[in-house]
Amino acid sequence: MTDPLVEKIRTLGIIVRQKERLPLGNKDRGKFVETEKGRRAIFVPSFGVLEKEEVDYLVEVAQGQEDDRLKNKPISQQKGELEQVAQAMLDTPVGKRAKTGREIIEGNRR
Repeated sequence: MTDPLVEKIRTLGIIVRQKERLPLGNKDRGKFVETEKGRRAIFVPSFGVLEKEEVDYLVEVAQGQEDDRLKNKPISQQKGELEQVAQAMLDTPVGKRAKTGREIIEGNRR
C-alpha cells in the first residue's frame, strides 16, 4: 500500500501545455528585428490583433523606411574625420596608440 501523500505528489506532476492567451486574440505575437546594415532595431507589437502576414508587411515597410533614411543622410565632416582617427588608432600597434593619438591631436599627423 502506498502513502496517500505520495499519490498526491504523483498526480501533481502532470504538465498542462496550452498556448498562452494573448490580450486581444490568438494570432501573431509580433516581431523584433535586430540592427543590421546600419539600420535601427525594428519592433512591431501585435498583441494578437494582427495576422502574421500583416506583421511581416509592417516589418518590410519599416525596413524600407530605414533604408531610405540611411540612403538620404550624408556622413557629416566631423563623423568622417572621427572615423579616420579611430581607424588610424586601430591600425597602430597596441603599444604605440597613445603616441599616435597625441600626434593626431597636435596636428602633426593626418
